[in-house]
Amino acid sequence: MIEVDELTDYLNEYLEEKQEVKNLTQETIKKQTFNISKFIEYLEKEGIGELTDKNIKKQLRHYRRHCLKKRGNKRTTVKTYMMNILEFINSEDVQEEIQHETIKMKDIIEVKAEDSETAKKRIEKISLTWPQSNFFLDTIEQSGNKRDYAICRTFIDSGMRLKELVLLNKTDIQVSIDENGFYELPNDTNEFIDVYLRAETTKGELKDRTTFITYDTLISLNEMMKNRITKLRKNTNNIYRPVIQRKKAAEEVVREELFTNINGKRIGKRAVQDIIKKHARECDQRIENEGIECNVNYGRDVSVHILRHTALSHYAEILTVAEVQSIAGHSNSQTTDKYIHIDHEQMKQKLKVNSQRFL
Repeated sequence: MIEVDELTDYLNEYLEEKQEVKNLTQETIKKQTFNISKFIEYLEKEGIGELTDKNIKKQLRHYRRHCLKKRGNKRTTVKTYMMNILEFINSEDVQEEIQHETIKMKDIIEVKAEDSETAKKRIEKISLTWPQSNFFLDTIEQSGNKRDYAICRTFIDSGMRLKELVLLNKTDIQVSIDENGFYELPNDTNEFIDVYLRAETTKGELKDRTTFITYDTLISLNEMMKNRITKLRKNTNNIYRPVIQRKKAAEEVVREELFTNINGKRIGKRAVQDIIKKHARECDQRIENEGIECNVNYGRDVSVHILRHTALSHYAEILTVAEVQSIAGHSNSQTTDKYIHIDHEQMKQKLKVNSQRFL
């Protein structure tokens, strides 16, 4: 729950942080401030004293209707208003106070049901192929940011949701942890490592489930942890060398959370979203600089959801619908079926390999 008369304070903090992270222009900040402030004014005029997880969607729907009917705004204009407002309402601090699930545009606008074939085509368009996802990871690796690389590898391997990733604890990765707080690597480099997703971190909090990461991703997690306990220090020869910081090394041994922010606290959802968008834009810049032919606009198309779709689509090439459903945490197989893309050439190859069974 959050008091409506406190929303302006939250808005100021939200815009300051957003401007710092995204380096927005004053004009953009001004427009977003205006759009969100109008929503707050509306709530105050309507005598709404507080926003809760019970009334938030209702108030958003009422405000949208107010803009269309009373103010006479165009639908495209109102959509811009609502996008700004939703981003604010879904910001980490506000969401934590109201205790609501992330609200999407479809939650406040009546959307026509999508047939399964249309949904398949849509997901196929917004999933990266193996080469495209490898290009994305390679670009992040070139930036040298160990944490960002580990985060995105974990997404593309596991297909977990954003909330599930930020709430991951080190012990959720099902391998032993050594005396320094690092993961002990399996002997088999082809090993898939279980990742335990606790019920309280999953959508709807229905049940625990397990997904997987690869051996290489486990290595990237170790490199991330080693990086956060070291500091570059100049030696007597004026050469910078990584030096382990004793205090941070001791903290790593007892650390609970897997992914952290620059302050050493558990990373937030919006920070992860910004990380992915930042590196997606770097991909576009690299494509332009290197003259690479590519039909993907990473900055426009790639997001947390796209990385999840990518992982599940990759799993769907190998596993059964029921197995992918288990990994994805879908409540029914119809949702999972959207990720199954039939490739006739692949079918022919599989039949060729197994042709002896028909004889």
